[in-house]
Amino acid sequence: MEFNSRLGLSGGVGGLVLLTGLLAHVPAHAQTTPTAGQCEQYSDLFDYGIIGESGFNYGNNSEINENEIDGSGNTPTPIGQVDTVDLQFPPLSPVSFPSSQTGGADLSNATNIAPGSYGIISTNKQKGATPFVSFSGGGTYYIEELVFDGRDSEAQLGPGDYFIERLDLDNNSYINIVPQGRVRLFVRDYIIGDNNIFVNSSGPVGDMLVYLYDNAYIDLGNYNEGGASNTVINFNGLIYSPFASTSVTLGNNNNYQGAILTPGTVNVGNNTSFNYSPEVQDELIDAVGCSPQASIHHLRIRHPQSIVSCYSAVVEVLACADASCSQLYTDSVAVDLTAGASGPTWQGGDLISSSGANATLNFTNGSGVAGLQWVSGGTATLSATGSSPAPAAATQCVDSSGTVATDCTVDFNTAGLIVAAADGQSTIPPSFAAVDFTTTLRAVRTNTTTGACEARLSGSQVVELALECTNPTQCQAGQSYTVNGSPIVLNDAGAALSYSSLTLNFDSSGSAQLTNNYTDVGLLRMTARINLAGTPSSNPAVNDPSQTLTGTSLNDYVVKPHTLVVQALDSGGQPATATTSSGSGYTAAGEAFSAVVRSFNANGQVTPNFGNEVTPLGVSASFDSVAYPLPSHPNADASKLVIDSPFLPSSTLEGAYVSSNVVWNEAGTVNLRAALPSDSYLGGGDAFVRPPSAIGRFYPAYFSLLTGSVTNSCVAGNFSYMGDTAALLDATLEARSVDGFRLYNYGEYYTGTAELTSVARNTPADVATDNFATRWQATLPTAWVDGQLLIASTDATLQKRSDLVPDGPFNTLEIGLQIVNEIDGRDFQAAQKTLTTWSGDAVPLSSQLNMVYGRLALDNTYGPETANLPVILRAEYWNGELFTTQATDQCTSYAPAELAIVDYIDPITTTAGGAPGTLIDGTVGTSPLYWTIPTGSPLQGEFRFELDVPSFLEYPWQDPDGTTYTNPRAFGGFGEYRGNVRKTTEQDLTQ
Repeated sequence: MEFNSRLGLSGGVGGLVLLTGLLAHVPAHAQTTPTAGQCEQYSDLFDYGIIGESGFNYGNNSEINENEIDGSGNTPTPIGQVDTVDLQFPPLSPVSFPSSQTGGADLSNATNIAPGSYGIISTNKQKGATPFVSFSGGGTYYIEELVFDGRDSEAQLGPGDYFIERLDLDNNSYINIVPQGRVRLFVRDYIIGDNNIFVNSSGPVGDMLVYLYDNAYIDLGNYNEGGASNTVINFNGLIYSPFASTSVTLGNNNNYQGAILTPGTVNVGNNTSFNYSPEVQDELIDAVGCSPQASIHHLRIRHPQSIVSCYSAVVEVLACADASCSQLYTDSVAVDLTAGASGPTWQGGDLISSSGANATLNFTNGSGVAGLQWVSGGTATLSATGSSPAPAAATQCVDSSGTVATDCTVDFNTAGLIVAAADGQSTIPPSFAAVDFTTTLRAVRTNTTTGACEARLSGSQVVELALECTNPTQCQAGQSYTVNGSPIVLNDAGAALSYSSLTLNFDSSGSAQLTNNYTDVGLLRMTARINLAGTPSSNPAVNDPSQTLTGTSLNDYVVKPHTLVVQALDSGGQPATATTSSGSGYTAAGEAFSAVVRSFNANGQVTPNFGNEVTPLGVSASFDSVAYPLPSHPNADASKLVIDSPFLPSSTLEGAYVSSNVVWNEAGTVNLRAALPSDSYLGGGDAFVRPPSAIGRFYPAYFSLLTGSVTNSCVAGNFSYMGDTAALLDATLEARSVDGFRLYNYGEYYTGTAELTSVARNTPADVATDNFATRWQATLPTAWVDGQLLIASTDATLQKRSDLVPDGPFNTLEIGLQIVNEIDGRDFQAAQKTLTTWSGDAVPLSSQLNMVYGRLALDNTYGPETANLPVILRAEYWNGELFTTQATDQCTSYAPAELAIVDYIDPITTTAGGAPGTLIDGTVGTSPLYWTIPTGSPLQGEFRFELDVPSFLEYPWQDPDGTTYTNPRAFGGFGEYRGNVRKTTEQDLTQ
């Protein structure tokens, strides 16, 4: 019992008109996500249902749709025969897991969890608690880990999106969807589970969609009671990934209903049963947003409500694929029409046959048109008497705007007014906001014999004009429509019309030209009327009656955006000005921001009705180019632009469609270009101009140290002398986006790239008086290349104190890096800056330096005049109390040429001898230095000499008379050794 209970012509279609064989109609199609191309790829994948393109492995007695799985390859086709396919996998959206969004409170056995960011959410059976969590749904969750701790744990997921890094399931775990609706799980790392796991077991298969990111995997155990004959479903839904690094593994006896689609691997155990019926396939195709429109929901007849009978009425039939007609049935359609009377006739367009008031239209792509004529006048009643395919619902009629339901009648008047194109005959073509365009108002009557339009009046006439906003259905305050420079009253659709009067001069054909200008956008209808007084007839006693001529524009006509741009929004929801090499940056690369597609008229003013259309437009934005830096890196291309939410009408900004989830994953400023659906505004064609729109500057989210180390200048001895500018500092840094992508644009042509300095700290900690801030020195490069800074400094050192007083040794000198200057103040992540120094926190490099205060010292040397006199040289370092031999010095070199006699105590002739060498264990090695046997006379005598040493091994020595010098000195003598007191009077200034 417990087990069973647990398993318990919308406004997007422009004004389309026809005049005697002249056709112009562009049906609207709702923008869908995924794209049409991606839906084709999904369709190919769903033809198979189970695909492990890198490998499909199955156990004994496994079946699909009750067909035994047999053969080798990467997919068990729905009939069981294993085949090999090579297909395309559409990308995930978003393309990368939003790891920066996870993290927050940890919850245990919580209920009705609201959308938001969380740490670990767990069930817990301790102390008899019910291991249960529930989520309210209705939004997006970001979760580090969902853990089922204890048997019989259950999670109830409300419909929504769940970004989960890790999902860990215990034995007998249940995931159910409450209330019913679609749940999408986006998994960064894994879903792992023990035995008897049940996911969406009793819900619709299309309600559970699992998406795996790069290197993610699923590994679930056995169903202990399962098998091919068992009908309990363990996993019911879709598992999908476009990454070849992913894998899906199921244990024995599992019953899986749905699809598994991955370019990675799929492994299932013995007695696995797949249910992938045609019904399951259709439901999953629909679940990913690619549901095919396979039938006609209803026919929609679009028509004018009245027209002068010397013109043809345009009748358009739309094959609507849904109740709102937001999508059209695009396969071939045959529709039988009737005008319901004996007088009207059909002609032109998509007509294939007609007989009086009856006609048949054949069309594809969702709509067909024909012209209806009735020269003698009358009222035609339109209806569809037959259709192939047959629609599911009754036929509807709408006016020429496509937004207002009508009674399906068309009044053909033998006299009246018509507003037409400049030629007086054609439909009014689309124009642009705030750009003059010409129309002709005609006062005509029909010659019922010839069917021709004849002038009804001429000369100066007072005309009343009204302008109606039919889509959008409300005119906006502050906008103007002028005719010949005079303002015309704007009327909302369906409202009682208000008119404006102006005097026009009609020519002999009954025509008057109108110069129109509308500052806003939309689908418009002009209505005109003229009141004619009674006039004498041929019988003077009887006058012709007074008459009012009325009529409308031959079609509802479109005024389009003049300029369509993309703008980024700041934190206040207002357009943000782009910057390049100077000024404030916009936001971090990879940070989601809001952007709008916005419409302007020719005067540069916003057109506020853009975004108020009866059916929202499927506007879009796409990558055009990089505006900065130039030249940009080849990697800075369209792939770096991610728009994860559609553009919808803005509730706060006029004339705008907004997307709240736009990402640019590169540094610099990007040009985006706006687009209308099918490059057409309400069926009227494209905007006059859609220029590249600069967005940004996007700066690094942070800098990351990839590798970094320091190396002592004396590698063999594992130490460095203070002041020896030869320690090595190597590092590689990267400028990164929010999601950790390398920013290739951050380089040579990007102004204000990060400048770094290095800082030092000793352990135990140095003190302020050690003055490391000025003593530590290293030359660091400033040239970033392709988003990286490569540091290979060879002159790093800790200088000696300025007063040359010995200090140290600093045996564990740690080195770190700091950002000292960057145009947008970008830095390392705070969590990386773990090295605390007197110069501030820094990112530490690996390894440490052993920095010692060093000097070279000479001992006095005496010997017989018959042999070379050895030079006694050693390296010393300050050990914190006194100088002692630096026994690990294997690096310091010496040479005879560096020896020189300072002065002679006794006249003697000798020269420095030996060969160049390197210290061994801190003293002269196998290449000794010496003074040669004296020549000439005398052969006995004494002298003082010194060794020219590198500056970092100099020392402030002082002789007995107070003279200071920096190179080490000593006395040498040939002949009788006198126990010279000079050795005891040589001073070390530091001791």
